[in-house]
Amino acid sequence: MSGSSPLAPNTPSTPISATITTGLSFKRHYRPYFTKRQLATLNSLKKNGPMTVKEINTRHASCKFIQDIGKKLGFPQKTISTSQALYHRFSLYYSPREYSSQDISVTCIFVASKIEETTKKLKDILVAVHSVKYPDSKELEPEQINEDRRRKIIGYEKMLLETICFDFQLRHPFEYVIKFMKWIQAFQESLDSKRLAKKAYLLAVDSFKTLLCVEYPAHTIAGGCIYLASRLLKEEDDKFQGLPENEPWDQYFLSRMEDIEDVAQQILDLYIFTNNTSRNDVSQYTRIKIALNEQAESRGPDQIMDDITRQELKPRANDWEFDGPSPLDVVNTNQHTVSYHFSTS
Repeated sequence: MSGSSPLAPNTPSTPISATITTGLSFKRHYRPYFTKRQLATLNSLKKNGPMTVKEINTRHASCKFIQDIGKKLGFPQKTISTSQALYHRFSLYYSPREYSSQDISVTCIFVASKIEETTKKLKDILVAVHSVKYPDSKELEPEQINEDRRRKIIGYEKMLLETICFDFQLRHPFEYVIKFMKWIQAFQESLDSKRLAKKAYLLAVDSFKTLLCVEYPAHTIAGGCIYLASRLLKEEDDKFQGLPENEPWDQYFLSRMEDIEDVAQQILDLYIFTNNTSRNDVSQYTRIKIALNEQAESRGPDQIMDDITRQELKPRANDWEFDGPSPLDVVNTNQHTVSYHFSTS
């Protein structure tokens, strides 16, 4: 994985030791990115089984709900994307079957507004939620907000902050899209950089509807969005001069080519799955996916990657089963003392 060191197999996100089960204390570290194996392990710890279509739909609906609320409140895209990233992180540790996805979405918006210094009162956010849910009804007054719901959101805020280990460092791909495009424009002057940058920016916005923000660092997502934007524009317009095929884009984007292609693949999967476009668009996305697969096959596996890392990055099904409470169930209770450890980098 670009920008992160893979763990040994079967290493859980939260270190689990004998002290957890004794009701004493345990340490929790913030992990910025997860391998595919770690994501599968976390899903197993939640005893969810393979992610169902219903759960994927819930995640997409929640991200759209956050986007709509953010726009209603006049938040910049950075705040909205931070909200969506927080939602994905919460969902890594807590099953959507246990908590209202709408309340968690509101909590993520509330916390993100503080992180990005675009703070809104919780009552104002709940008023916007009512307006989005019931656009034809009379606007709710802040004094009409149910106090029990407000207290519930405050309680979820504490859970969310504990989930992210009180680490508020979050980088977005938008700034890297701009930096990379300025650099590309310097040696490819004939490129319509504004058109490519705009397309890549929109792809980066949509990337937060997927789990990419917890898998890859921002610069890798930006590189994947630019790479995919070039292919999409060339599909749409034969005259568009995209990125040259013979350039070492993995070196330019400071990422593995496999990661750049995976970012593109996951965004294409999102568009195909949501199916909000025409059949021609779906066919176009499918053609690009096939081309990316053929490109990866012809290139072959990464020769400098060791087998352990390859297994970590390889997609896999859930492989842990628990008859009783899982270690994650124990961690998520209030029966232990938790110490949070922060990176010094």
